[in-house]
Amino acid sequence: MPTILLIESARAKLSFAPTLQRRKYRVLCATTSKEAFALAKDHPPSLIILDSTAPRMDGVRLCRDVRARLDGVAILLLVRPNVQVDATSGADYILSQPFTSRKLLNRVARMMPSGEAHTVSVGDLSLNVANRCVRMGKQEHQLTPKQSQLLAILMRKPNEVVTRLELMKAVWDTDYMGDTRTLDVHIRWLRQIIEADASQPRRLVTVKGVGYQLKV
Repeated sequence: MPTILLIESARAKLSFAPTLQRRKYRVLCATTSKEAFALAKDHPPSLIILDSTAPRMDGVRLCRDVRARLDGVAILLLVRPNVQVDATSGADYILSQPFTSRKLLNRVARMMPSGEAHTVSVGDLSLNVANRCVRMGKQEHQLTPKQSQLLAILMRKPNEVVTRLELMKAVWDTDYMGDTRTLDVHIRWLRQIIEADASQPRRLVTVKGVGYQLKV
């Protein structure tokens, strides 16, 4: 039975747990990040649903925390109308109110690990977010959680320049830019995997003074 970790506010007027359970999902409910991490440790989820539709709930901040601790599991972020969410949130998909139960269930089904929506594809690159496996043609490589998260962000913004600050916030949950050697090392590791010649990158390029760009 697929397991869903549902994180929702204690003040939520409506829980989506009964809707999900009727579709035969096993639902674990948490109202804090501490509860969520404890549940995930004992019962690894197939999918995380973060319901931030309750008033005064900072869903983006919580989503970043969850992504940092539970990397490799897809996150469906539910938000209030007109809430703007950028790439640093760590969410794999954002569903804005209003939405029907049917739309929610359809999205959940597509985001389960076996679903195609759980794969990010750009050009000849294909990244399975669940198992952190990147494929280039017939070649496959296993990535570490941070490598996978970093590559996923770049693949979701092909041909766009992603700033170093954006990447540090999303992957390492920090805006401290005094030392970005960790980011540079992870970029080098990714180049060794996805570039024909890592010393002369053509796919994952540096935009001097700004950040990085995944060219397609």
